[in-house]
Amino acid sequence: MKKKKKPKLQQPDKLAIRGLKRADVELTTAGLKRFLERSKWIGTTNYYAKDVVGRLENGVPGTPGRKRHLAQYIAASVALHANDGWSYLSRAVACILAGDTHRSLHMAYYAELRAAMSLLASAGIGVFDKQHYIISGTNLAVKLRAPNGTHIMAWLALEEWSRRPASGTLFSTLIRPEGRTLNEWFQLQGGASSLAPQAKAWFMQWGMDLGVASKDREARNESSYRPDGVPTTWEVSAKGSLDFVRDMWSTLEPSSASSFEQIDRHILRRAVERHYFSVTGRTPSANDGAYVALINTIVEVQSFATATEQRLKSFLLRQSARNDPQIFQFSAMKPGNPQSDAFAIMSRAVLLLRLATGAAHLLLNRAGLNANLLGFWWERLGETRGLWRPGSPPSALTDLWADVEESLRDISNVETSTPEVMESFRSLSAELPGSLNMLATHERVSLWGLCPA
Repeated sequence: MKKKKKPKLQQPDKLAIRGLKRADVELTTAGLKRFLERSKWIGTTNYYAKDVVGRLENGVPGTPGRKRHLAQYIAASVALHANDGWSYLSRAVACILAGDTHRSLHMAYYAELRAAMSLLASAGIGVFDKQHYIISGTNLAVKLRAPNGTHIMAWLALEEWSRRPASGTLFSTLIRPEGRTLNEWFQLQGGASSLAPQAKAWFMQWGMDLGVASKDREARNESSYRPDGVPTTWEVSAKGSLDFVRDMWSTLEPSSASSFEQIDRHILRRAVERHYFSVTGRTPSANDGAYVALINTIVEVQSFATATEQRLKSFLLRQSARNDPQIFQFSAMKPGNPQSDAFAIMSRAVLLLRLATGAAHLLLNRAGLNANLLGFWWERLGETRGLWRPGSPPSALTDLWADVEESLRDISNVETSTPEVMESFRSLSAELPGSLNMLATHERVSLWGLCPA
Protein backbone atom coordinates (compact mmCIF):
# COMPACT_ATOMS: atom_id res chain seq x y z
CA MET A 1 0.00 0.00 0.00
CA LYS A 2 1.31 3.42 -0.96
CA LYS A 3 2.22 5.49 2.07
CA LYS A 4 0.15 8.64 2.42
CA LYS A 5 1.94 11.96 2.43
CA LYS A 6 1.80 13.83 5.70
CA PRO A 7 -0.35 16.97 5.28
CA LYS A 8 1.58 20.19 5.63
CA LEU A 9 1.24 23.89 4.96
CA GLN A 10 2.98 25.52 2.04
CA GLN A 11 5.57 28.16 2.85
CA PRO A 12 3.40 31.10 1.69
CA ASP A 13 0.68 30.04 4.14
CA LYS A 14 3.20 29.72 6.95
CA LEU A 15 4.47 33.22 6.24
CA ALA A 16 0.92 34.55 6.12
CA ILE A 17 0.12 33.04 9.54
CA ARG A 18 3.37 34.36 11.00
CA GLY A 19 2.46 37.84 9.78
CA LEU A 20 -0.93 38.00 11.48
CA LYS A 21 -1.61 40.98 13.74
CA ARG A 22 -4.09 40.70 16.58
CA ALA A 23 -4.82 44.42 16.24
CA ASP A 24 -6.39 43.73 12.82
CA VAL A 25 -8.78 41.23 14.39
CA GLU A 26 -9.59 43.60 17.25
CA LEU A 27 -10.39 46.49 14.93
CA THR A 28 -12.48 44.25 12.69
CA THR A 29 -14.36 42.99 15.77
CA ALA A 30 -14.91 46.54 16.99
CA GLY A 31 -16.67 47.19 13.69
CA LEU A 32 -19.34 44.65 14.64
CA LYS A 33 -20.72 47.07 17.23
CA ARG A 34 -23.21 48.65 14.85
CA PHE A 35 -24.67 45.22 14.09
CA LEU A 36 -24.74 44.15 17.74
CA GLU A 37 -26.69 47.30 18.57
CA ARG A 38 -29.34 45.93 16.19
CA SER A 39 -29.21 42.48 17.83
CA LYS A 40 -27.15 40.86 15.07
CA TRP A 41 -23.61 39.51 15.08
CA ILE A 42 -23.05 40.53 11.46
CA GLY A 43 -25.00 42.67 9.03
CA THR A 44 -28.16 41.33 7.41
CA THR A 45 -26.64 42.12 4.00
CA ASN A 46 -23.41 40.27 4.73
CA TYR A 47 -22.76 38.13 1.66
CA TYR A 48 -21.54 35.22 3.79
CA ALA A 49 -24.35 35.21 6.34
CA LYS A 50 -25.87 32.16 4.62
CA ASP A 51 -24.01 29.20 3.08
CA VAL A 52 -20.56 30.64 3.67
CA VAL A 53 -18.82 27.49 2.38
CA GLY A 54 -20.91 27.37 -0.78
CA ARG A 55 -20.27 31.02 -1.53
CA LEU A 56 -16.55 30.66 -0.92
CA GLU A 57 -16.49 27.76 -3.37
CA ASN A 58 -17.80 30.12 -6.01
CA GLY A 59 -14.60 32.14 -5.86
CA VAL A 60 -12.32 34.40 -3.89
CA PRO A 61 -13.98 37.58 -2.52
CA GLY A 62 -13.14 40.09 -5.21
CA THR A 63 -14.52 43.37 -3.94
CA PRO A 64 -13.60 45.36 -0.81
CA GLY A 65 -17.16 44.82 0.41
CA ARG A 66 -16.94 41.04 0.12
CA LYS A 67 -13.53 40.99 1.81
CA ARG A 68 -14.94 43.10 4.65
CA HIS A 69 -17.95 40.80 4.98
CA LEU A 70 -15.75 37.70 5.29
CA ALA A 71 -13.40 39.34 7.79
CA GLN A 72 -16.43 40.30 9.90
CA TYR A 73 -17.76 36.76 9.66
CA ILE A 74 -14.45 35.37 10.98
CA ALA A 75 -14.40 37.93 13.80
CA ALA A 76 -17.96 37.09 14.85
CA SER A 77 -17.16 33.37 14.77
CA VAL A 78 -14.62 33.65 17.60
CA ALA A 79 -17.16 33.78 20.43
CA LEU A 80 -19.74 31.66 18.61
CA HIS A 81 -17.35 28.78 17.89
CA ALA A 82 -16.30 28.82 21.55
CA ASN A 83 -19.91 28.67 22.70
CA ASP A 84 -20.67 25.85 20.27
CA GLY A 85 -17.68 23.99 21.67
CA TRP A 86 -19.12 24.14 25.18
CA SER A 87 -22.45 22.91 23.79
CA TYR A 88 -20.76 19.91 22.19
CA LEU A 89 -19.02 19.23 25.50
CA SER A 90 -22.41 19.31 27.25
CA ARG A 91 -23.70 16.63 24.90
CA ALA A 92 -20.52 14.57 25.41
CA VAL A 93 -21.05 14.70 29.17
CA ALA A 94 -24.73 13.77 28.83
CA CYS A 95 -23.70 10.73 26.78
CA ILE A 96 -21.01 9.54 29.19
CA LEU A 97 -23.45 9.88 32.09
CA ALA A 98 -25.79 7.58 30.17
CA GLY A 99 -23.03 5.04 29.55
CA ASP A 100 -22.81 5.88 25.83
CA THR A 101 -19.05 6.08 25.34
CA HIS A 102 -19.09 6.06 21.53
CA ARG A 103 -21.32 9.10 21.17
CA SER A 104 -19.52 10.87 24.01
CA LEU A 105 -16.21 10.55 22.22
CA HIS A 106 -17.73 11.83 18.97
CA MET A 107 -19.20 14.92 20.63
CA ALA A 108 -16.05 15.58 22.64
CA TYR A 109 -13.97 15.56 19.47
CA TYR A 110 -16.18 18.26 17.96
CA ALA A 111 -15.93 20.27 21.17
CA GLU A 112 -12.16 20.18 20.74
CA LEU A 113 -12.42 21.06 17.04
CA ARG A 114 -14.64 24.07 17.73
CA ALA A 115 -12.29 25.23 20.47
CA ALA A 116 -9.43 25.15 17.97
CA MET A 117 -11.48 27.00 15.34
CA SER A 118 -12.39 29.69 17.88
CA LEU A 119 -8.81 30.09 19.02
CA LEU A 120 -7.59 30.32 15.43
CA ALA A 121 -10.28 32.83 14.49
CA SER A 122 -9.20 35.01 17.43
CA ALA A 123 -5.75 35.08 15.80
CA GLY A 124 -7.33 35.93 12.44
CA ILE A 125 -7.52 32.48 10.81
CA GLY A 126 -10.87 31.41 9.37
CA VAL A 127 -11.10 27.65 8.82
CA PHE A 128 -13.73 26.58 6.30
CA ASP A 129 -14.13 23.49 4.10
CA LYS A 130 -11.12 23.50 1.78
CA GLN A 131 -11.36 27.30 1.58
CA HIS A 132 -9.39 29.06 4.34
CA TYR A 133 -8.81 32.78 4.90
CA ILE A 134 -6.94 35.10 7.21
CA ILE A 135 -7.71 38.60 8.43
CA SER A 136 -4.68 40.33 6.92
CA GLY A 137 -5.79 43.85 7.77
CA THR A 138 -8.74 45.66 9.31
CA ASN A 139 -11.86 44.36 7.52
CA LEU A 140 -9.68 42.55 4.99
CA ALA A 141 -9.76 38.79 4.30
CA VAL A 142 -7.16 37.06 2.11
CA LYS A 143 -7.23 33.44 0.94
CA LEU A 144 -4.65 30.87 2.01
CA ARG A 145 -3.41 28.30 -0.48
CA ALA A 146 -4.08 25.20 1.64
CA PRO A 147 -6.76 22.97 0.03
CA ASN A 148 -7.11 20.77 3.13
CA GLY A 149 -10.44 20.01 4.75
CA THR A 150 -11.57 21.51 8.05
CA HIS A 151 -10.11 18.88 10.38
CA ILE A 152 -6.68 18.80 8.76
CA MET A 153 -6.47 22.56 8.37
CA ALA A 154 -7.46 23.20 11.97
CA TRP A 155 -4.52 21.07 13.13
CA LEU A 156 -2.00 22.46 10.63
CA ALA A 157 -2.96 26.05 11.42
CA LEU A 158 -2.90 25.42 15.17
CA GLU A 159 0.51 23.78 14.85
CA GLU A 160 1.92 26.68 12.86
CA TRP A 161 0.33 29.41 14.97
CA SER A 162 1.53 27.80 18.22
CA ARG A 163 5.13 28.27 17.03
CA ARG A 164 4.70 32.03 16.94
CA PRO A 165 5.77 34.16 19.93
CA ALA A 166 2.29 35.70 19.86
CA SER A 167 0.75 32.38 20.92
CA GLY A 168 2.97 32.22 23.99
CA THR A 169 2.16 35.83 24.80
CA LEU A 170 -1.54 35.14 24.51
CA PHE A 171 -1.27 32.04 26.70
CA SER A 172 0.61 33.90 29.42
CA THR A 173 -1.98 36.69 29.25
CA LEU A 174 -5.08 34.49 29.41
CA ILE A 175 -4.11 32.30 32.38
CA ARG A 176 -4.83 34.44 35.45
CA PRO A 177 -4.67 32.63 38.80
CA GLU A 178 -5.49 34.99 41.66
CA GLY A 179 -6.18 37.67 39.04
CA ARG A 180 -2.52 37.83 37.93
CA THR A 181 -1.39 36.78 34.47
CA LEU A 182 1.21 34.03 34.05
CA ASN A 183 3.44 36.75 32.63
CA GLU A 184 3.23 38.54 35.99
CA TRP A 185 3.83 35.33 37.93
CA PHE A 186 6.97 34.64 35.86
CA GLN A 187 8.23 38.20 35.70
CA LEU A 188 11.58 37.31 37.36
CA GLN A 189 11.96 34.16 35.24
CA GLY A 190 11.60 35.84 31.87
CA GLY A 191 7.84 36.29 31.62
CA ALA A 192 6.06 35.24 28.45
CA SER A 193 9.29 34.38 26.62
CA SER A 194 10.18 31.69 29.17
CA LEU A 195 6.66 30.27 28.90
CA ALA A 196 6.53 30.13 25.08
CA PRO A 197 7.86 26.55 24.75
CA GLN A 198 5.39 25.36 27.39
CA ALA A 199 2.52 27.15 25.67
CA LYS A 200 3.29 25.41 22.37
CA ALA A 201 3.46 22.04 24.14
CA TRP A 202 0.10 22.61 25.79
CA PHE A 203 -1.55 23.73 22.54
CA MET A 204 -0.27 20.59 20.84
CA GLN A 205 -1.31 18.31 23.71
CA TRP A 206 -4.79 19.75 24.10
CA GLY A 207 -5.40 19.62 20.35
CA MET A 208 -3.74 16.26 19.73
CA ASP A 209 -6.95 14.58 18.51
CA LEU A 210 -7.04 17.02 15.60
CA GLY A 211 -3.52 15.90 14.77
CA VAL A 212 -4.56 12.25 14.86
CA ALA A 213 -7.53 13.03 12.59
CA SER A 214 -5.31 14.92 10.16
CA LYS A 215 -2.98 11.92 9.82
CA ASP A 216 -5.55 9.13 9.97
CA ARG A 217 -9.13 9.87 9.02
CA GLU A 218 -10.18 6.38 10.08
CA ALA A 219 -9.12 7.12 13.66
CA ARG A 220 -11.69 9.91 13.73
CA ASN A 221 -14.31 7.97 11.79
CA GLU A 222 -14.11 5.05 14.22
CA SER A 223 -16.54 6.71 16.65
CA SER A 224 -18.46 8.64 14.01
CA TYR A 225 -19.37 5.94 11.50
CA ARG A 226 -18.32 2.49 12.71
CA PRO A 227 -20.87 0.40 14.64
CA ASP A 228 -20.44 0.11 18.40
CA GLY A 229 -20.08 -3.60 19.23
CA VAL A 230 -17.53 -4.58 16.59
CA PRO A 231 -15.29 -5.99 17.85
CA THR A 232 -16.72 -5.23 21.30
CA THR A 233 -19.04 -2.68 22.89
CA TRP A 234 -17.26 0.22 24.51
CA GLU A 235 -18.07 0.29 28.22
CA VAL A 236 -17.24 2.53 31.17
CA SER A 237 -18.37 2.32 34.78
CA ALA A 238 -21.17 4.47 36.13
CA LYS A 239 -19.22 5.58 39.18
CA GLY A 240 -16.06 6.26 37.20
CA SER A 241 -17.97 8.37 34.70
CA LEU A 242 -19.77 10.37 37.37
CA ASP A 243 -16.57 10.88 39.36
CA PHE A 244 -14.85 12.21 36.25
CA VAL A 245 -17.66 14.67 35.51
CA ARG A 246 -17.81 15.85 39.12
CA ASP A 247 -14.07 16.38 39.14
CA MET A 248 -14.30 18.25 35.83
CA TRP A 249 -16.88 20.61 37.28
CA SER A 250 -14.68 21.26 40.32
CA THR A 251 -12.15 22.83 37.94
CA LEU A 252 -14.77 25.10 36.35
CA GLU A 253 -15.91 27.01 39.43
CA PRO A 254 -15.44 30.74 38.76
CA SER A 255 -14.15 33.29 41.25
CA SER A 256 -14.26 37.05 41.52
CA ALA A 257 -10.70 37.15 40.18
CA SER A 258 -11.06 34.73 37.25
CA SER A 259 -13.74 32.86 35.33
CA PHE A 260 -11.44 29.83 35.37
CA GLU A 261 -9.64 30.20 38.68
CA GLN A 262 -9.26 26.49 39.44
CA ILE A 263 -7.89 25.49 36.05
CA ASP A 264 -5.57 28.48 35.99
CA ARG A 265 -4.16 27.74 39.43
CA HIS A 266 -3.26 24.19 38.40
CA ILE A 267 -1.72 25.42 35.14
CA LEU A 268 0.42 27.80 37.20
CA ARG A 269 1.65 24.95 39.40
CA ARG A 270 2.47 22.74 36.44
CA ALA A 271 4.14 25.66 34.64
CA VAL A 272 6.42 26.34 37.62
CA GLU A 273 7.29 22.66 37.90
CA ARG A 274 8.10 22.38 34.19
CA HIS A 275 10.18 25.54 34.32
CA TYR A 276 12.21 24.22 37.25
CA PHE A 277 12.78 20.88 35.55
CA SER A 278 13.86 22.55 32.30
CA VAL A 279 16.41 24.69 34.16
CA THR A 280 17.79 22.16 36.64
CA GLY A 281 16.91 18.74 35.23
CA ARG A 282 15.56 17.83 38.66
CA THR A 283 12.04 16.77 39.61
CA PRO A 284 10.42 19.52 41.73
CA SER A 285 9.93 18.61 45.37
CA ALA A 286 9.07 20.33 48.65
CA ASN A 287 12.24 18.67 49.98
CA ASP A 288 14.40 20.49 47.41
CA GLY A 289 15.64 23.73 48.98
CA ALA A 290 16.27 25.37 45.61
CA TYR A 291 12.73 24.62 44.48
CA VAL A 292 11.24 25.93 47.73
CA ALA A 293 13.28 29.10 47.25
CA LEU A 294 11.92 29.48 43.71
CA ILE A 295 8.33 29.10 44.97
CA ASN A 296 8.96 31.66 47.71
CA THR A 297 10.34 34.14 45.18
CA ILE A 298 7.52 33.64 42.67
CA VAL A 299 4.82 34.09 45.33
CA GLU A 300 6.37 36.88 47.39
CA VAL A 301 7.00 39.16 44.43
CA GLN A 302 3.20 39.30 43.95
CA SER A 303 2.81 41.13 47.30
CA PHE A 304 -0.25 39.22 48.48
CA ALA A 305 -1.49 39.25 52.05
CA THR A 306 0.40 36.85 54.32
CA ALA A 307 -2.45 34.35 54.54
CA THR A 308 -2.77 34.26 50.75
CA GLU A 309 0.98 33.77 50.37
CA GLN A 310 0.98 30.81 52.72
CA ARG A 311 -2.00 29.22 50.97
CA LEU A 312 -0.36 29.58 47.56
CA LYS A 313 3.02 28.28 48.71
CA SER A 314 1.36 25.23 50.22
CA PHE A 315 -0.52 24.63 46.97
CA LEU A 316 2.47 25.14 44.67
CA LEU A 317 4.61 22.81 46.79
CA ARG A 318 1.82 20.18 46.65
CA GLN A 319 1.45 20.23 50.41
CA SER A 320 -2.25 20.89 49.77
CA ALA A 321 -4.32 19.56 46.84
CA ARG A 322 -1.45 17.19 46.06
CA ASN A 323 -3.05 15.59 43.01
CA ASP A 324 -3.90 17.36 39.77
CA PRO A 325 -7.53 17.26 38.59
CA GLN A 326 -8.43 14.35 36.34
CA ILE A 327 -8.66 16.55 33.24
CA PHE A 328 -4.91 17.20 33.45
CA GLN A 329 -4.13 13.51 33.88
CA PHE A 330 -6.44 12.32 31.09
CA SER A 331 -5.43 15.11 28.70
CA ALA A 332 -1.94 13.62 28.43
CA MET A 333 -3.22 10.18 27.38
CA LYS A 334 -2.82 9.36 23.72
CA PRO A 335 -5.85 8.01 21.78
CA GLY A 336 -6.35 4.28 21.36
CA ASN A 337 -7.88 3.01 24.60
CA PRO A 338 -11.68 2.57 24.61
CA GLN A 339 -11.68 2.73 28.42
CA SER A 340 -10.14 6.19 28.57
CA ASP A 341 -10.53 7.81 25.15
CA ALA A 342 -13.79 9.63 25.88
CA PHE A 343 -12.43 11.00 29.17
CA ALA A 344 -9.18 12.01 27.49
CA ILE A 345 -10.83 13.86 24.62
CA MET A 346 -13.30 15.60 26.95
CA SER A 347 -10.34 16.68 29.08
CA ARG A 348 -8.47 18.11 26.13
CA ALA A 349 -11.66 19.84 24.98
CA VAL A 350 -12.17 21.48 28.38
CA LEU A 351 -8.64 22.83 28.49
CA LEU A 352 -8.63 24.05 24.88
CA LEU A 353 -12.06 25.62 25.41
CA ARG A 354 -10.72 27.42 28.45
CA LEU A 355 -8.10 29.06 26.21
CA ALA A 356 -10.51 29.74 23.35
CA THR A 357 -13.07 31.27 25.69
CA GLY A 358 -10.43 33.45 27.31
CA ALA A 359 -9.15 34.57 23.91
CA ALA A 360 -12.69 35.42 22.80
CA HIS A 361 -13.37 37.33 26.04
CA LEU A 362 -10.14 39.30 25.63
CA LEU A 363 -10.98 40.09 22.01
CA LEU A 364 -14.49 41.30 22.84
CA ASN A 365 -13.20 43.37 25.73
CA ARG A 366 -10.48 45.08 23.70
CA ALA A 367 -12.96 45.73 20.91
CA GLY A 368 -15.16 47.60 23.40
CA LEU A 369 -18.04 45.11 23.29
CA ASN A 370 -19.60 44.50 26.70
CA ALA A 371 -22.15 42.07 28.12
CA ASN A 372 -24.99 44.56 27.74
CA LEU A 373 -24.29 44.87 24.02
CA LEU A 374 -24.30 41.07 23.74
CA GLY A 375 -27.45 40.72 25.85
CA PHE A 376 -29.66 39.94 22.86
CA TRP A 377 -27.54 36.81 22.31
CA TRP A 378 -26.74 35.44 25.74
CA GLU A 379 -30.16 36.13 27.26
CA ARG A 380 -31.88 34.19 24.50
CA LEU A 381 -29.28 31.43 24.65
CA GLY A 382 -29.72 30.99 28.40
CA GLU A 383 -33.48 30.66 28.00
CA THR A 384 -33.38 28.23 25.08
CA ARG A 385 -30.83 26.00 26.87
CA GLY A 386 -32.90 26.04 30.06
CA LEU A 387 -30.33 27.83 32.20
CA TRP A 388 -33.02 30.12 33.63
CA ARG A 389 -36.71 30.83 33.31
CA PRO A 390 -37.82 33.08 30.43
CA GLY A 391 -37.39 36.72 31.36
CA SER A 392 -35.36 35.94 34.50
CA PRO A 393 -31.65 36.11 33.65
CA PRO A 394 -29.21 36.15 36.59
CA SER A 395 -27.91 39.48 37.81
CA ALA A 396 -24.38 38.13 37.27
CA LEU A 397 -23.56 35.25 34.96
CA THR A 398 -21.24 33.72 37.54
CA ASP A 399 -24.37 33.15 39.65
CA LEU A 400 -25.04 30.22 37.29
CA TRP A 401 -22.47 28.28 39.31
CA ALA A 402 -24.91 27.99 42.23
CA ASP A 403 -27.09 25.47 40.33
CA VAL A 404 -24.08 23.26 39.65
CA GLU A 405 -22.89 23.52 43.23
CA GLU A 406 -26.29 22.41 44.49
CA SER A 407 -26.31 19.41 42.16
CA LEU A 408 -22.81 18.38 43.24
CA ARG A 409 -23.90 18.62 46.85
CA ASP A 410 -27.02 16.51 46.19
CA ILE A 411 -24.92 13.83 44.52
CA SER A 412 -22.50 13.77 47.45
CA ASN A 413 -25.39 13.39 49.89
CA VAL A 414 -26.81 10.45 47.94
CA GLU A 415 -23.37 8.87 47.70
CA THR A 416 -23.03 9.07 51.48
CA SER A 417 -26.50 7.80 52.32
CA THR A 418 -27.00 5.18 49.60
CA PRO A 419 -23.64 4.44 47.91
CA GLU A 420 -25.13 1.59 45.87
CA VAL A 421 -26.86 4.20 43.69
CA MET A 422 -23.46 5.05 42.19
CA GLU A 423 -22.88 1.56 40.82
CA SER A 424 -25.13 1.56 37.73
CA PHE A 425 -26.32 4.01 35.11
CA ARG A 426 -29.88 2.81 35.73
CA SER A 427 -29.83 3.73 39.42
CA LEU A 428 -28.12 7.05 38.72
CA SER A 429 -30.74 8.07 36.18
CA ALA A 430 -33.55 6.92 38.46
CA GLU A 431 -32.31 8.60 41.64
CA LEU A 432 -30.50 11.69 40.33
CA PRO A 433 -32.11 12.73 37.02
CA GLY A 434 -32.12 16.45 37.77
CA SER A 435 -28.54 16.50 39.02
CA LEU A 436 -27.27 14.57 36.01
CA ASN A 437 -29.04 16.96 33.66
CA MET A 438 -27.47 19.91 35.47
CA LEU A 439 -24.00 18.45 35.02
CA ALA A 440 -24.54 18.50 31.24
CA THR A 441 -25.14 22.26 30.92
CA HIS A 442 -21.70 23.60 30.07
CA GLU A 443 -23.20 26.48 28.11
CA ARG A 444 -23.29 28.24 31.48
CA VAL A 445 -19.46 28.07 31.56
CA SER A 446 -19.42 29.59 28.11
CA LEU A 447 -21.54 32.53 29.22
CA TRP A 448 -19.64 33.45 32.37
CA GLY A 449 -16.36 32.99 30.52
CA LEU A 450 -17.23 34.86 27.33
CA CYS A 451 -19.20 37.94 28.28
CA PRO A 452 -17.01 40.92 29.20
CA ALA A 453 -17.94 42.85 32.35
